[in-house]
Amino acid sequence: MNDSQPLAHKSPPPPPQFLTSVMAKAVERTPYDVWVNISSFLPRSVLSTLSGVNRSFYEIATSARYEVVTFLKFDKQTKRLCKNLSDPNIGRGALVRHVKIEPWVVQPRLKPSHKRGESLWNFVNGVFDPHYAQKKLDERVKQRLQKDIRYVTDTISGMPNLSEYSLEWKHDRSYHPELYRAFLGPLLTRIRGRLVKLSLNVPPEMLRSLAPIALPRLEHLEVGVCTKKLSKGEINEIFDCFAVFVNNLFPTLQSLLISSRLPSQCLDLTRFFTLLGVFPHLSGFALSIPFDGTHLSQPRDLVTFLNKHHLTLQHLQLTTSRCSSADAPIDPESKYWIRNILTSLATPFPCLHDVHLALRPLKADLTPIIQFLADHARDLDALTLTERALTYTEVVDILDGIGAYGHSPRLKQLRLKLQHLSPALLELLASRVPRLAFLELSFGEVVATAAHPGHSGYPAHSSQEEFDLFEAEVRANRRLYAAWELVRIDICQDSRNARLGDLTRILVDCVPALQRVNQLDAASINLRV
Repeated sequence: MNDSQPLAHKSPPPPPQFLTSVMAKAVERTPYDVWVNISSFLPRSVLSTLSGVNRSFYEIATSARYEVVTFLKFDKQTKRLCKNLSDPNIGRGALVRHVKIEPWVVQPRLKPSHKRGESLWNFVNGVFDPHYAQKKLDERVKQRLQKDIRYVTDTISGMPNLSEYSLEWKHDRSYHPELYRAFLGPLLTRIRGRLVKLSLNVPPEMLRSLAPIALPRLEHLEVGVCTKKLSKGEINEIFDCFAVFVNNLFPTLQSLLISSRLPSQCLDLTRFFTLLGVFPHLSGFALSIPFDGTHLSQPRDLVTFLNKHHLTLQHLQLTTSRCSSADAPIDPESKYWIRNILTSLATPFPCLHDVHLALRPLKADLTPIIQFLADHARDLDALTLTERALTYTEVVDILDGIGAYGHSPRLKQLRLKLQHLSPALLELLASRVPRLAFLELSFGEVVATAAHPGHSGYPAHSSQEEFDLFEAEVRANRRLYAAWELVRIDICQDSRNARLGDLTRILVDCVPALQRVNQLDAASINLRV
């Protein structure tokens, strides 16, 4: 007789319908805030496809879809959008937080008349007035513009939660001045009590119309300038009016960004900065001009403006764009405008903790830049250095300057452009800035430290061999990344042999804290002001 216990029979798996029901109930019980947190990790393009998952995702996807509305043209689809946004029963207009307008060109078209009397009338008028057809076209364009303006203006004016407004201009394209005039002064007047952020890139003569406008809640102002062939006198007149508008923002303005671009033959922003007063809440300032410095003939006037705000400034950004073509000879000292500003400031600025600098000229001595960073190292938690591709040794010098020696450095965000990416550089950052949470690196080739003991970084092998050596070295020393608190890294490789996919895999495997790796292209980095 067999005394052993009989084998227990396994219960059959629950039917699929049961599992589906349980999952549905779990999804239904999940709080809305949890879905919101999940959605924050998803790209907008993915969010829009998930509206059918559940009611929470439907609301999240709908909010994301209408949060930013852009008007690029006016056609039947745009007309439907305006009606949708304006209908209080639908409520889409209440979801909009940011409106962008890039004014369009109305193509003149004269509809053929099918009425014999009207055709005869047009023919007779054409006989007596050779410009009759053109006048009719101009009249139709004018009527169309008025209709477009009315629809768009009324729609935007009815958005109760609108807080950000952007108006864009492409200087190399034709445009209707009527659209810019309507979408600047009159529209701003209607939404003045709601705007917190305003971004303007408009034909320069339009800036005159801003002088009488008051925006009582505006905190952030971004302005792009392109004066083309305007004379110095015309430019001064424009900026005299614009300075009145900016100074009227003194009770609320927290950040000011000014950028100039080509072609701006006679532009000099020096006078503008002399006209600006004191803004008691100004915490951020950014300036981007061509790297030769011709748009700022006297940096000392900007220095005076910045020194007025040394107690409140927390974010400072000085960056460059491509070189301008000047009619007059350029002062050789002009290209050192960033260095000259930094060395003239009444440092340290006690609240400054975020610095973004273009390292121009490319071969200039970095000592003044490093000294400025050293003066603010105690509070520095975000640093961006662009334009110049740094060597390993230069990165070491910068980390030495800001006192990053591994003992609780404050730095949390770092963006660098490198000549080459090597394991030695990753190990350097992991050991010297262990609490770094965000890192952005743009670089040329990936090289192996073992093949370059002096960290010269010039590949000695084929790109495949070099990458294999790089991977082997990173994996062999992965223990060095165990304490690195890096959560996110953005990488951009400017090379025909880019291996960003493989590099992403290596980083995820070897940096335990890493949660997110973004692969960027050079264009996205260059577009950042």
